[in-house]
Amino acid sequence: MKIAIFLGAGASAAENLPIQNELFSEYFKNLKPSDYDKEMNKELHRFFDQMFNIDLKKEKIDKVNFPTFEEVLGLLDLAEQRREFFKNFALEIVNKESDSIRFIRQYLILLMAKSVNKKNANTYHKLLVNNLLKEGMLLDTTFISANYDINIDNTIASLYDKEKSPIMLDYGINFTNFSQGSNWIKPKEPMVELYKIHGSLNWMYCPICSSLTLTPYEGGVMRILDNIEGAKCLNCNEITVPIIVPPTYFKNISNVFLNIVWNESEKALRESDILIFCGYSFPEADMHIKYMLKRVQTSRNKPPLKIMVFNNHQGKKDDSLKKEEARYKRFLGEHVVFTNKSFQDFAKNPGIYIKSLLNK
Repeated sequence: MKIAIFLGAGASAAENLPIQNELFSEYFKNLKPSDYDKEMNKELHRFFDQMFNIDLKKEKIDKVNFPTFEEVLGLLDLAEQRREFFKNFALEIVNKESDSIRFIRQYLILLMAKSVNKKNANTYHKLLVNNLLKEGMLLDTTFISANYDINIDNTIASLYDKEKSPIMLDYGINFTNFSQGSNWIKPKEPMVELYKIHGSLNWMYCPICSSLTLTPYEGGVMRILDNIEGAKCLNCNEITVPIIVPPTYFKNISNVFLNIVWNESEKALRESDILIFCGYSFPEADMHIKYMLKRVQTSRNKPPLKIMVFNNHQGKKDDSLKKEEARYKRFLGEHVVFTNKSFQDFAKNPGIYIKSLLNK
């Protein structure tokens, strides 16, 4: 039996990380007045003021009705795709009054990284992995994550102990760390696969030598803000950049490492018997994910995937659940088992839900 578990934003929210609608307020409410003197915050202040009439220095952040992360990144990605400008925001800096859309986009990604790069107890990811291990299901499980944070990464990586546990984390891609004698070695069996289809806070890409550096147990993207020397490529010593694909219609997954991750994800789904969605609402914008799922559904040599969804949370309205259920079943089929349970519920006893799905 092969299991695939797809982790969406709701799984991270269970660990008290901000969801997309909360990213901007989470970031700006923690800034001190002096922080606005920093170049990134200065430019973001000007961007929100001119584009959305939000004066971050004057307004009470908790009261501000921010646009979503997806909406803002979508605007910038569409402008770049169409080769068009906004007033005072060009694709490249053209005069001292204008700013670069590409700079603003990078600042927004760093803002997102800072908002979700939080140390926490990681309660439910640990509970899920440990319970799968107890049930003898972990090594038959592939995790596919749409999240940037490293909760599931750290949970799986912490299983490895040279003397006690041989289980290793495999991202499905190669890192420069593998050849540098670092504290991260190339994984070998037994492994748990984790495919991060939107990138990760601990992946640093070098556009000079096209290599990827891993920052184990740490959101290395933050080094670009706090420790630029620590953001250098292990291979050629040039400054690296994040591999992060924002949740917009205009995703760019042309990076060679992301292509590998998407291909491995599709392969894993094709070989899986069951697929569990956790904390994922099946949004309209995720057409790349829908495309992958439909390719899998229509090209399997095995019986149809058995699918179960866990996307409830405290305070969620029944109407929202019904709409999500309709989206899933409209696209993936009426056989989808849509529960009224949460990611936390699944993490507490994954075995019982997986066995019940196999018996349907």
